[in-house]
Amino acid sequence: QSCFDFGQIKSLLARPDFTFCYDSMCGVQGPYATKILEKELGGKPGSCTNAIPREDFGGPSSPWHGHADPNLTYAVELAAAMGLNKEGQKISTPKPPPVFGAAADGDADRNMI
Repeated sequence: QSCFDFGQIKSLLARPDFTFCYDSMCGVQGPYATKILEKELGGKPGSCTNAIPREDFGGPSSPWHGHADPNLTYAVELAAAMGLNKEGQKISTPKPPPVFGAAADGDADRNMI
């Protein structure tokens, strides 16, 4: 809270015209993302997706096949939610895409915004 202005971020997340999606790809940062973004800062519940850590990052049956790499090839759920396919081309979505989207790899040292 000393590095970031939590008040300003909280104000942004409270705006009715601001929506976001943060895909943890079943990595260890999932519970932290949910606690900070949804609970502490007041983001809409469900904005943090795939936030339950799994040893196999979701395994071969996950849409990213257990490969928690935040790029258009593997962060397919985030890309689709944002209205993009794995080539970065626009696709239709069942609901309007969020204003902001991000994903992180298993230990959150690589990110995609």
